[in-house]
Amino acid sequence: MIRSIYFERYKKVLIAVCLLVIGICTFTAILQNNQWKSVYNDPELKTQYDAIPDEHNYYDEKQMNSVPYKSYKDFRDATLFFYGSFSLEDSGPNLKTMAKVENYSNKIPYSPKFGGIFIRIALLFVVPLAGFLLFFIDQKTGFNQFLFSLGISRKELFKKKITYVALPFLLSILIGQSLYALLIHSLIPAYYMNATLGQLFTSVISNFCLLFFMFSSSAFIGSMVGNSLFGSLTWAVYWWLMIIFPASLYRFGNILHTAKLIPKNQFPETLFVYFVGKMGGFWWVNLLFVFLSLLFAFWAYKKYQTLSLENDNAYLLHKESRWPIWTIMTLFTSFILNTYFFDSWSYFLQKRLYEHSADSISGPIFSNILITLVVGCICLLIVFYREITLSLSIRLNKLNHRTE
Repeated sequence: MIRSIYFERYKKVLIAVCLLVIGICTFTAILQNNQWKSVYNDPELKTQYDAIPDEHNYYDEKQMNSVPYKSYKDFRDATLFFYGSFSLEDSGPNLKTMAKVENYSNKIPYSPKFGGIFIRIALLFVVPLAGFLLFFIDQKTGFNQFLFSLGISRKELFKKKITYVALPFLLSILIGQSLYALLIHSLIPAYYMNATLGQLFTSVISNFCLLFFMFSSSAFIGSMVGNSLFGSLTWAVYWWLMIIFPASLYRFGNILHTAKLIPKNQFPETLFVYFVGKMGGFWWVNLLFVFLSLLFAFWAYKKYQTLSLENDNAYLLHKESRWPIWTIMTLFTSFILNTYFFDSWSYFLQKRLYEHSADSISGPIFSNILITLVVGCICLLIVFYREITLSLSIRLNKLNHRTE
């Protein structure tokens, strides 16, 4: 019975979203191939090179400097090789290293040179949004009331939703990503496709693990929040912070390296595989994403069994989870603010290193503490808003009675 109910409610939307995911992957491959062909057939490419040949450079590892291409052929080949590097440490891609398929390093952040960045990361928005709406929509449309009235255990309801709705959607992601890898590897000529099929499918796994984590964490948020406005804003802020989080982590690594607390490349720019390509990521990061995904799913599963419809419009549907949620919100947000937006440590260390400044270390410490306290207070107000306003209302009423 549950299967038929879920199928009737979700079949059209589920089919549409699955086709959207596969369509995004297919369209990305076609778009990138068309852009590559456009450059390959561009008659202006040689004209541009001949006009200013000395200004077209590549990074030479032996000279450790950017040098001009030796010929137009080298320049053209370097332009048409499908994958380059966007590492912040190099002056430019090394021609010989990037040209050979077998040359691969998990420290180098490879990226395709063709296709807009927005189409490549489209799944980073679609997949988490689908995860958030998985439980949030049922809560806000009253569908949960209908499900709970059927007399079926909530454990069964949760498991069946995952089985009949979430799993087919996640499977469509794998299908779309695999289709993209096969298409792009076959469409681009072998000479210019400087990635093996094995490298592409390794990237499929790493990218899927990241998307799986964002889907599960978003589904967790959707299962925990009740207020339509602030619940949606919570997910939007989380998604925005999650997109920034990798850059914050890399900056944190740079801070530790500058302070000589860790050796170089402990936080390489390849930990997060945003899209399928030559960059394969790390197996331990994938396991961490899967573990955290299952942890969020289990947390949502346990709380779903005690969900009370009386708290329908509350910010958090489960009062006993307020302090853990507040802790996660505060630590996650303050970490990004302290390392990305208000990076006082980098400024402090650079002044000490290059200007031999004698500034006190208390400055960045105070800045971090202040930001964390402000974030903690804001999160406290959000999570405990109903309790805080109720307490203030009672105190005001007592104060009014005393004055009367």
